[in-house]
Amino acid sequence: MKEPLRSRLSLVITVLIVFGIIPACSNPTARFIKQYKCEVPGKSEPRTPYEYVERGMEHIHAEQFDCALGACSEAIRLDSRLATGYACRGGVLSNKGEFLNAIKDFDSALKLQPENGDFYYNRAQVYDRLGNTDEALTDLARAVELIKSEFGRSVAFALRARIYQKGEKLDESIKDYTQAIRLTPDFAYHHANRGDVYFEKKEYQKAIADYSEAIRLDNKNPYFHSNRAKAYRAAGQTALAIQDETTSASLSHSNGDNSK
Repeated sequence: MKEPLRSRLSLVITVLIVFGIIPACSNPTARFIKQYKCEVPGKSEPRTPYEYVERGMEHIHAEQFDCALGACSEAIRLDSRLATGYACRGGVLSNKGEFLNAIKDFDSALKLQPENGDFYYNRAQVYDRLGNTDEALTDLARAVELIKSEFGRSVAFALRARIYQKGEKLDESIKDYTQAIRLTPDFAYHHANRGDVYFEKKEYQKAIADYSEAIRLDNKNPYFHSNRAKAYRAAGQTALAIQDETTSASLSHSNGDNSK
């Protein structure tokens, strides 16, 4: 069972970075030319490579991707050994679809910071989008070992769980979602995603339990109710399914969300 919010969540919890051309790579004189040409009202021009990375992230959140690319590239121009500059640009490129160039940037970032688990996670996302499952799983093994924050590790486990699910390795997927839940038990999506795997295994009561926990944590999410309704129907609990279907439709309408 596919959940429409999964792709959205992936976009949110991921690196959040988007765009596409690498002038510094294609033009040998680019290292002499300032790459950032944008202005932010009320803010002064960045001065250090780190400030350019921060400015790049601001542009990313504002979906100003040309400016984000310029800021990240300027950080690299000023300091060619700044790992976060390459990671920033790699994320921009990956979400634009420039996957091979993105891999090159994450390779550069990891050469500079080989113990940075976040970079392994970011590169794993690109490998996954390329369909290079073995490489993605190798990177995620390092990510879950090295990422310092519990939430960050939980997201890495969740990505590996999704890859296992796509490969029909459902028991492995459940184990990784369980690890993700252990690290961040209050994050509703981990429960809902594990519920999807239980549904796929036809373990409907376990799926219902996970969807119910997701709803307890986020009862305004129409997809959690919709997915639990499907599990109730599969389990023969029609009356409860109808209740959830009604709630899902009402929430979707109030949210202005007509997708299913």
